Amino acid sequence: MRIVFLLVLAVVLSRPVDVRGRRHEITAPHEYPKRQRGASLAEITPESQNNTEVVAQLGGTASIKCYTHFFGEEMVTWLKRDEDQLLTAGQHVYISEPRYVISHVRHQQLWELSVRDVRQSDAGVYECQVTSHPPTSLFFILKVVEARAVLQGGPDMHVQTGATLRLHCTLHHATETPEFIFWYHNGSMINYAPRRPLKVVKHQYKSVLVISDVRWDDAGHYRCEPHMAREANLTLHVVAGEKHAALHNGQGEGEEHSTATTTTATTTTTLFLSSGLLLLLIQHFYGTVLGNKCDFARINQKQQQEEEVEEEKKEEEEEKINPHQKREGNNGEAEERTIMEEDEEQEWRYS
Repeated sequence: MRIVFLLVLAVVLSRPVDVRGRRHEITAPHEYPKRQRGASLAEITPESQNNTEVVAQLGGTASIKCYTHFFGEEMVTWLKRDEDQLLTAGQHVYISEPRYVISHVRHQQLWELSVRDVRQSDAGVYECQVTSHPPTSLFFILKVVEARAVLQGGPDMHVQTGATLRLHCTLHHATETPEFIFWYHNGSMINYAPRRPLKVVKHQYKSVLVISDVRWDDAGHYRCEPHMAREANLTLHVVAGEKHAALHNGQGEGEEHSTATTTTATTTTTLFLSSGLLLLLIQHFYGTVLGNKCDFARINQKQQQEEEVEEEKKEEEEEKINPHQKREGNNGEAEERTIMEEDEEQEWRYS
């Protein structure tokens, strides 16, 4: 049975095609038609589908949709036209690559070809061939792009200590939302690191790393590594700064200013109290020293007064005793002078 099916398929593919009415030639590509909710299938025409450009990223999944409701209940064959390679026939996959999947939504008459783990070699022209009489073909152009991460402010950034840092990692050319975006600091993942008060805020195609109160050891190499995208790198340089330094990209200045004001007021109060305490200690020290000097002066003065009183008392006592001795001394001296005078007179007489 399968041999008969292949023979019929070969006959169909080898038959000439009426280019004027049923085969839609490749022209300039246009955007993929997006079917809005509630829209009618009648609005999707062969012309709106033909030459549609489908964009997929490396490592992602490309979905090429071919609506055939205007051809009736017909089977679809998918081919990679630039390589003349048969991919699927009906719901059977004829290529050995397990990355290709075919699905058929009967009530929408939709034949969807999915290519998983997209590679650069998958880019090219795909043909949706309806096995009608004559055959009708619709062409789709698959474009493969490489998603990449971009770190704002790179490759070098400077931040002050004590500031709050926000690193923004944005995905470019991504066609699918990444399952994860990991952050690395000097080779170590920090998304779930408990050692630092940091936070990772993930958006659809963006991730923000918030580091509060930047320290010296926060400097180094940072890497943003999204799923299925090229990583981005940045070198952070930490410089000395005050607590109220402006935040990077001008975010959160009010909060930092209020914190810095509070810190400054506290520091001023502490310095004032310390100065007052130091002044009291100095006054106490000099007061004690000067007081001791005054005490020593008073003691010396008192001792001198006592010594003078004692000397006066001694002199008074000596005056009471010495008059008798002075009189006797004076009498002796008078007698000696009298004797000397008599001797001199006698000598003069003999001579």
